[in-house]
Amino acid sequence: MEKANRFLMIFGRGRELEKKDGGLRKGGLLDRLDRLSDTSTAYLYLMPTMTLILLTVIVPMLYALFISFSKVAFTQGSMTYDFVGLSNYMQLLRDARFPDVLSNTVFFTVTKVVTTLAIAFGISLTIYFGVWGAGFFKRIFLIPWALSNVVNSLMWQWMYSGDYGIFNEILLRLGFIDEYQMWLVNVHTAMSAVLFADIWKSVPYVALLLLAAMQSIPRELHEASKVDGGGPITAFYHIILPHIKPVIMVLLVIETMWTLRVFDLIWLLTKGGPQDSTMTLNVFAYEQAFRNFDLGYGAAISYCITILTLIFTFFYMKTLKVEN
Repeated sequence: MEKANRFLMIFGRGRELEKKDGGLRKGGLLDRLDRLSDTSTAYLYLMPTMTLILLTVIVPMLYALFISFSKVAFTQGSMTYDFVGLSNYMQLLRDARFPDVLSNTVFFTVTKVVTTLAIAFGISLTIYFGVWGAGFFKRIFLIPWALSNVVNSLMWQWMYSGDYGIFNEILLRLGFIDEYQMWLVNVHTAMSAVLFADIWKSVPYVALLLLAAMQSIPRELHEASKVDGGGPITAFYHIILPHIKPVIMVLLVIETMWTLRVFDLIWLLTKGGPQDSTMTLNVFAYEQAFRNFDLGYGAAISYCITILTLIFTFFYMKTLKVEN
């Protein structure tokens, strides 16, 4: 105990001497810290996070950009880089598969985002107005979102099975089909099957945010609308929609970016087949980089995804700015 008290006394005297002799002296450490501006202090606190983002996001992006301008070869356990300029991007434009892959990507993205938003809107309005079934939706509609992507993909792979899938069994009992179908190996049904599985998982998240935005609307506005003789349709167009438009735009940006990056679901269900009917740019980039070992070409495809994402985002952001 005496040793602890003696240490505290010595430490305290040392701090006092530091303040007297060097800390408060012009140019001392404490003096320099006191003279830091609020902006400098903010940057100081943000430094660890900014360093982490630099190492995990910026550096890999710059490395991928460098690889997209190179021809990468594996020789004797090491990687060699041969700068080829825009050759990888020109190869992509000349690739006979690229138009179909790009078309699949745009179709998959637009269909998924629009359908997800429409279904989520219906669910959130059902819960918001408290119509029949609202309590049921409140309890179960977050379950699909809680599942991991891999679990969701494996679950739908089993449900779509042409041998024992429950999806076939339900449709057969309802009379919609006469025999079990191979949904994931049929060119005409594979894309719809993948879309349905992805929409099923994404709807709860969008519905939750839309519902939160609706519940932030003052109830006085609805009461005033009822006094003026307005019904649910009037309330939707003149109260709900104007208040949640910014949230809708943000959701469009988020869902578009997530949809363009969908990989695990498509890979586990179809691997881009059959006959490239579900092949998107993300799966195409993986195939070229890690199955054909053409890392430069795969990186070039990945940056095409980035450009496509920026185009969609710019469109949404411009629309949001005009609306504001």
